[in-house]
Amino acid sequence: MTPSGQSELRLRLISAAVGLPLLLSVVWAGGALFVAVAAAAALLAVRELLGLLRAARIAQGGGEERRNDGAARDWAMAVIGVCYIAGPFAALALTRLGDAGLQWVALAFLATFATDTGAYAVGKAIGRRKMAPSVSPGKTWEGAAGGLLGAAGASVALVHLLDGVESRVWPALALGLAIGVAAQAGDLLESKLKRLAGAKNSGRLIPGHGGLLDRLDSLVPVFPLVYYASRVW
Repeated sequence: MTPSGQSELRLRLISAAVGLPLLLSVVWAGGALFVAVAAAAALLAVRELLGLLRAARIAQGGGEERRNDGAARDWAMAVIGVCYIAGPFAALALTRLGDAGLQWVALAFLATFATDTGAYAVGKAIGRRKMAPSVSPGKTWEGAAGGLLGAAGASVALVHLLDGVESRVWPALALGLAIGVAAQAGDLLESKLKRLAGAKNSGRLIPGHGGLLDRLDSLVPVFPLVYYASRVW
């Protein structure tokens, strides 16, 4: 590994060592603190997303001199971007405030992490067929299948282990597969947007990791799914 690569790895490890305990503490605390942190995170993520949308527009030839005929489209994209972040984060806050909220939020995060881990492990081991080479060259169909299996397995295990969530195998399996699809779609969507914008990361908030949206891209579409599940379970 090159010196620059070693330095980046150290930054990533330090950020994770600081960030993960803080995240766990906020999720555990719940209440007004959780809502406030979720709202702040949503605002930061919206800012990063709008920055990517603006950069993508300029990179694709929109330029700063765009005429009035493009203003409506710009406003529409901005509204869509805000709703894409605000809606899921509102769902996350409502999930945590609901019955067994801690358990459902834990399921959302852990099943998404299992998706990422399963996709990475299987993709590295047997990945051959590229899924979206123009968007994310490293992703393969085999890795995507591994992500689905990881999410499904984690969801089934978690509803069995977590107190307050009724252990129902088939609904858990369906939820896990839905999380696997949503998480990978969110990741691909942000990758596509960054490619259009000519950006490596959505921001520089987290040393070694990039922007907040880089860490949340898989989770954003998962939050509404888990909120709905928590209401109908």
